[in-house]
Amino acid sequence: MEAFLKGIMLGWGVSVPIGPVNVLIMSYALKSYTQALALGLGAMSADALYLILLSFGMLEFLNYPTFFSVLAVCGAIYLSYMAYDIYKNASNVIAPQQDVKFTSHTKTFIKGFFLNITNPYVIMFWLSIATVTASIEGSFVLALLGLVAGILSWITLFPLAIYKSRNLIGAKASKMLSYFSAIILLFFAFLLIYEKFIKGS
Repeated sequence: MEAFLKGIMLGWGVSVPIGPVNVLIMSYALKSYTQALALGLGAMSADALYLILLSFGMLEFLNYPTFFSVLAVCGAIYLSYMAYDIYKNASNVIAPQQDVKFTSHTKTFIKGFFLNITNPYVIMFWLSIATVTASIEGSFVLALLGLVAGILSWITLFPLAIYKSRNLIGAKASKMLSYFSAIILLFFAFLLIYEKFIKGS
């Protein structure tokens, strides 16, 4: 049980920090809880895929620098696209009796999946987390289940809190939050390129 609780704490520790996924979840949650949840589940599925592959030792190719360079470019392009999408739809603020049109939940899920699968930092993160999880005393499986439970609880409750308080956020504030979210995503896109091609050169 102790291993499970430590896994939950680790899951919260990796989920709470502000990053591209949380920024997008917040932006989506201002208009639709289920869309924000679908995005979070998509991102989590990418995490799960990496963790499974790591568990079976199937990610040896990560040692090649070329792989990370390609992934950094893909990740930066995708983050820029998401930033543009948020900026373009910033004026579609929610009204109490107004329905906001979204793409299907499946497409939103896929967006979340690609957001994490194209982020090289996510890979490095799971490489280190796999080591931490394995070092937790007790059952490795319980620690892993706790980790998943911690992440799942965050991507479920965080957008719910944002969605429930959306009516307290005015139209102008909602629009400014969308612009701010777009800027943050562009920052992460630039960071990927800077860290890989400018700082390391």
